Amino acid sequence: MSAQKAILFITALDIWSMGKDKGAPSLWRTLKGYADRGWQVYLITGTNDPDSANEVHPNIHISRFDIPWLKKLMRFKKIGFFARALWWGYFQLMAFVRAQKLYSQHKVDVVYGYEVSAVPVAKVLSQLWRVPMVSRFQGTILKVALMNKRFWKIRAWEHILGLRTPADLVIMTNDGTQGDKVLEQLGVDTTRVRFWMNGVDWDMFRNLPLKQEASKILNLRARNILLTVSRLDSWKRVDRSIQAMPEVVKDFPDTLLVVVGDGPMREQLERLARLLGVERHVRFEGAVPHHKVPHYLAVADIFLSLYDWSNVGNPLLEAMMAGKCIITLNNGDTGKFVQNRHNAVLLEYHELPSLPNVIKRLLADEKLRNQLGVNARRFAEENFWSWEERMEAEVQAVEALLR
Repeated sequence: MSAQKAILFITALDIWSMGKDKGAPSLWRTLKGYADRGWQVYLITGTNDPDSANEVHPNIHISRFDIPWLKKLMRFKKIGFFARALWWGYFQLMAFVRAQKLYSQHKVDVVYGYEVSAVPVAKVLSQLWRVPMVSRFQGTILKVALMNKRFWKIRAWEHILGLRTPADLVIMTNDGTQGDKVLEQLGVDTTRVRFWMNGVDWDMFRNLPLKQEASKILNLRARNILLTVSRLDSWKRVDRSIQAMPEVVKDFPDTLLVVVGDGPMREQLERLARLLGVERHVRFEGAVPHHKVPHYLAVADIFLSLYDWSNVGNPLLEAMMAGKCIITLNNGDTGKFVQNRHNAVLLEYHELPSLPNVIKRLLADEKLRNQLGVNARRFAEENFWSWEERMEAEVQAVEALLR
């Protein structure tokens, strides 16, 4: 580009989902992708936690607001629906006011609504300023979680409004939640949709540390290591892995389940481990910096991903890149990425009671574990974009809107 361009991101999310350098990297990688290419990046976010990062890149300028007490009310079932509606209205107003103040001082070439709550206000601003608008979604819960429930259109009004709001470019993440089908069902102009996987950081996972070395660094001495990596939300179903442990340790007593990640379900999951009598066999690591995840994958004998909606998130992709033996659940489009007994063990829902036996069979068969891992790595090498490739495609698509 000859002249420097400026893009305004609006989102209710933080740059990192579990603190600086911890959790899902998608938003950070997107912001960085534009900033590294010389764009001035302005970010207005409805999150202002104590550990939120503000100085992240010379070309990224952050404006934050928040209302924590209202977010706490959203967790209660009886009033959560109304609290979310209040938060949505507050977010639209505050984001609009902050954006208008920014626009009075800086030019903006593109408005970018990142996730459903940010898209409506982004649309208003793009029309007011007469600049292109991009909407971006990290997958969707509609197809797999809500569309089969009564009154789903009322319960999911925020999602429907965000997804249906017209944009010049719609980017839907191919994370297995079938977002492309949801957009088509909602009547979105599919010629404007880009259905892309997230990028991956091959530099981090191309050459893992040796297992023995990583074990010393992490102080993980058990002979058999099972690993989960995710935010500890209810739909991530880490409880399924914990519930398998009593049967596993009967035959493989020197086995440890390592839970990497943090979130609202942590205390409940810790109680579950104590209730089942396996607290010595389950270790909660909390949120860890993303650059340390390869060390955990290096020591893992089996990677477990048993989410309720779809399992094609970055943790599963990274486990495939690391050449790990994977056990996962066949939902959403997960089956398009893994084939049962070829590059993973892919369980159907009715097979979940057999999870302990599946784990034990794999722990007893190192050759099979290694073969599944080799095939997983091969699939990753043949099909995954690096973040550099992923962001190059996106920036080119956005620049085309300005011609």
